[in-house]
Amino acid sequence: MEPGASCGASCHGAEFAVAGTVYPSAHEPDTCYGVNIPDGGVEAPDAGVVVTGADGTPIWLSIDMGGNFLTTTSVPAPFTAKVVNGDRERAMVGATTVGDCNSCHTEYGANGAPGRIMLP
Repeated sequence: MEPGASCGASCHGAEFAVAGTVYPSAHEPDTCYGVNIPDGGVEAPDAGVVVTGADGTPIWLSIDMGGNFLTTTSVPAPFTAKVVNGDRERAMVGATTVGDCNSCHTEYGANGAPGRIMLP
């Protein structure tokens, strides 16, 4: 597991339909663990990522103890994504066809992403 690194390029290839890492701040380096959710929910007990496919079906993705989220379920593109934390949310501005979220949500951002995926 290499939190923050490109999921497809680093290890998993096309294994995951959508995957990435949620961080507490925008410019965390690769291999730095993201938010810590399970085992007491230290930072965000009600947090997750919601991906909604072009067919309108939302999929809830849990965040693991390294801050990572993933699904192997195919998501019809283009899809939208948002991080939910209780009654707060942080949504992507537009839709995407790229399921390797960390490929754009890098330490300083790439392809229009402002940086890391963060909790709201």
